[in-house]
Amino acid sequence: MDTGTRIFRLHRKVMDPDRKGVALAMLRGVLRPVAGAYGLIVWIRNVLYRGGLLKSHKAGVPVLSVGNITAGGTGKTPLVAWLARLMVIHRMRPVILSRGYGKKGELDDENSLLARLTGEIPIVAEPNRVRGARRAIQQRGADVLVLDDGFQHRRIARDLDIVLIDALRPFGGGHLLPRGLLREPLSQLRRADALLLTRTALVTPERRDELKERLRKLAPRACLACCCAAPSGLRALGGAGAATQPVASAMEGRWGAFCGIGNPEGFDLTLRQLGCDVAFLHVFADHADYKRRQIEAITSRARDAGCRGVITTEKDAVKVERLLEAPPPCPIYALQIDLEITEGSCELTAAILAAIGKRA
Repeated sequence: MDTGTRIFRLHRKVMDPDRKGVALAMLRGVLRPVAGAYGLIVWIRNVLYRGGLLKSHKAGVPVLSVGNITAGGTGKTPLVAWLARLMVIHRMRPVILSRGYGKKGELDDENSLLARLTGEIPIVAEPNRVRGARRAIQQRGADVLVLDDGFQHRRIARDLDIVLIDALRPFGGGHLLPRGLLREPLSQLRRADALLLTRTALVTPERRDELKERLRKLAPRACLACCCAAPSGLRALGGAGAATQPVASAMEGRWGAFCGIGNPEGFDLTLRQLGCDVAFLHVFADHADYKRRQIEAITSRARDAGCRGVITTEKDAVKVERLLEAPPPCPIYALQIDLEITEGSCELTAAILAAIGKRA
């Protein structure tokens, strides 16, 4: 097991209040003052922006921000793609603004997935979002910008702040980084214009209602919507023109699974909700940099367990495909996911269109 995966798994144990032990208690004690120092820095920064001592720069075109208040996966990438496609439907010229590139100047896994989901919609990957906005407008002709992971990137002014909340892990364990997963105190949700509760199909209706009530108190002026991941197919990896199977085929036979995402529980629950017989789920660190030997070990384990194949996420598939020179002996499939807004669709769409100066 690589070091990144060990740290990722350890941090998950530290966050889990049900995990007991002297070592975990000591780690929590060590991380608590670090989280306090981090929280102080965040507070000072927000005060400076609120007081105008730090400036937010206007892009000159509408800016729609998609972000979250916790670290780790909330289902942000599918929403960014959905939002960019919505702008095209309304005859806008969107450009997606992202943080930057991965190693060796390549697009990272999230941006590569965005490129797959959005087709010809341009992506400008630039850590300096203000400079990236200028490039998007001057070189790509953007008349609307979709800011990916933008809630904490306050240097660029935005016309709409959409914040995603994961129904499975909504509040980051109740602690700031690194003790928990919160990037900011929950009180900062009051800056949001819209809240989108994700993965709602994976929690009970009672839990969903409880979360909605809490969010309304935290961000009373924000519109509130709910969405879930709607599995749509299994895409075979390895080789050009790889076939896509209907998602119902996941219910046939046994399967292995692996992922390197911020919320592996969501992937696991999605597979089981489909009726998939999961022989094992191998969890890597978020944004894991896979090695060929790791993929070979997983496919060998699946073959030895009599699995029909191995399922991973579309985000992981981006990196895995680069390692596959030929179809693997035990097939690997990416679970394709569509975004389905189940509640508050009209209100969310109206807020988006109002931000770009259009009527619903």
